[in-house]
Amino acid sequence: MSKDTLQSVSLSSQFFELVEPLWRFLVLAEPPAKADVIFVFGSQDLSVPSHAAALYKLGYSRNVLVSGNYGRMTKDVFTQPEALVFKDCLVKNGVPAERVVAECDATNTLENVRFGVKALGRRELKIATALIVGKPFVMRRCRATFARQAPEIRVRCCPPTDEIRTSIDREPGAFAQRLVSEIERLDRYGLSGDISLEKIPLSVRTAVQRIQRGKVF
Repeated sequence: MSKDTLQSVSLSSQFFELVEPLWRFLVLAEPPAKADVIFVFGSQDLSVPSHAAALYKLGYSRNVLVSGNYGRMTKDVFTQPEALVFKDCLVKNGVPAERVVAECDATNTLENVRFGVKALGRRELKIATALIVGKPFVMRRCRATFARQAPEIRVRCCPPTDEIRTSIDREPGAFAQRLVSEIERLDRYGLSGDISLEKIPLSVRTAVQRIQRGKVF
């Protein structure tokens, strides 16, 4: 189902009551500031590279890194890796191709950071600060991944939006479960040491339990 279709669906107040605690916790949105690179996480959402292009044209950085091979949501949709799809979008939106580094091997967020930082190093770009751009609800995990995998880089989270109503990209029940999955990944990857360990508020844990019991609407 397209975003336009979903936005025409009347969602219940109970749905938003359940998912908003997860959304508010997961979505980190900070004012942009000058940075050494705009670091873009691949996905199926083309508003992500469009937003990165806007940040570039506003002068927040002279360099853009896009990272991503094919993912579960893009393997049957894109005809080339996410990084190249995003690079094409960036160029169409006014970013010079020579200012874009495309890293096409990463298949998850951990690899996005590891491989992306290495790709920047191969370009001999010294990176101390980054604006990270991705789907809104992955921002906390992206930041936590940088904190563990590249702690020397100071990041600011700059998603395209922090509005939940314009971000529902699948059926409401599936969207709620995707947010639950994101909380579970924070727990699992934090315990494994791949990302910094995040403290999950009780209100979020309670909302997760209610969604898992099927009380979404």
